[in-house]
Amino acid sequence: MCKTTKEKEKNLMEWQAFGFKDDPLKTSPVTKSTLNLFTGHKEEIRVCMNVLKSSNVRLVIEGARGVGTTSFANYLRFSVENKKSYFTHRTEIKVEQGWRSETLLAAIISNFVREIELRPEFEIQVLDARFQAAKALSFRIAETYRSFGIDAFGFGANYGKQAGIVTQPIIVPSPTLGHHLEDLIALVREAGYQHGALFQLNNLDIGEIHSQEELKYLFNALRDYTQIDGSNWLFVGDVGLRKFIAQQVDRLDDIISYEVLINPLPLEDLEEMINKRVQFYGESEKAELPIDRDVFYYLYKITQGRLRYVFGLLSRLMNRLYIGDLTHKITLDIAKPMLIKLGQDRVQRSDISTIEETVLKLLVTEPELSPGAIAEKIQKTSQYVGRVLAHLAEKNLISSKREGRERTYMPSMDAIIAYTEFA
Repeated sequence: MCKTTKEKEKNLMEWQAFGFKDDPLKTSPVTKSTLNLFTGHKEEIRVCMNVLKSSNVRLVIEGARGVGTTSFANYLRFSVENKKSYFTHRTEIKVEQGWRSETLLAAIISNFVREIELRPEFEIQVLDARFQAAKALSFRIAETYRSFGIDAFGFGANYGKQAGIVTQPIIVPSPTLGHHLEDLIALVREAGYQHGALFQLNNLDIGEIHSQEELKYLFNALRDYTQIDGSNWLFVGDVGLRKFIAQQVDRLDDIISYEVLINPLPLEDLEEMINKRVQFYGESEKAELPIDRDVFYYLYKITQGRLRYVFGLLSRLMNRLYIGDLTHKITLDIAKPMLIKLGQDRVQRSDISTIEETVLKLLVTEPELSPGAIAEKIQKTSQYVGRVLAHLAEKNLISSKREGRERTYMPSMDAIIAYTEFA
């Protein structure tokens, strides 16, 4: 049995000892079976549900990593599917670095085919020649990519580049893939899904996953296929996705139906979210989290509402601490030094130098500094600071954003946890 499996079983056993049937701190987005766990964003939901009352929708959903953009999009998709307005796949399409339009369309069709096969309601449709043709195509593409290996999907990018775009083997031209997509959409409409299919594309993060050149190419290539009658799209990415489309992809910008920014959940909604998880995963009404609410509030504040990070950190904390006969709860006094240690351990695993640690600490106290401002504060040259920042970025300990001509830098969450001054 692998270490990860053993850790999961140990974690589950610990939660069962506190009256839970499963881990209430799961960081995975809400699914079709856990929609009741979704909390907040009522106004955004109301507006988006109005948008989704029609066909051929193209909706941009953006927000900082970890605040719940995927859960928000999943809530929309599965809610409208429950009304049989749209057919949607069980899992979102995670658009990987370097994907061409052919790769993306192939992934969509493969998910589409698999989802239809899994559902008893499509017993008639799976016998249709259109479905059988799409299934055969999906199988052929999967076999071909398997023979190429993982690099065919862009992870190694050893097929060469043209104009900054990774070139991949084209097995089936995109127009042919588009025809099969049209056929599959027609089949689900015939099965009673009024508005056709609703596709969710995730990982549309500029800089972190995709370069501007790659994403501009992909959006321009995909634009015509997003206009297939009965195709509806949720584009999910980091803050700035909508602005990028408006400035760089005119052809797609013209047909966007609506855009929504998902901000961190307000603090007053955090208690509701925690209570929902306790009720959903608890085996009895007496089940109670072995973590004081003050710990949640504290982490929520210093992570700026990035709940995925908060829950992940608390799970690691649970694994580090023994909670049993003598300690029944993790209090803030117990948690603080352990959180610092967890953060510092994760930072130090990157083998940072003294000067890199100095810059990290500075960015924790004064985020969004430019290289020039950092150089002035630590009394080093801008060239020297530039090299330090490049090393920290390679180690995923900082991120950056550009406003006009100036680029500013922010520390990672691990660095914030490790170097924030604790009161």
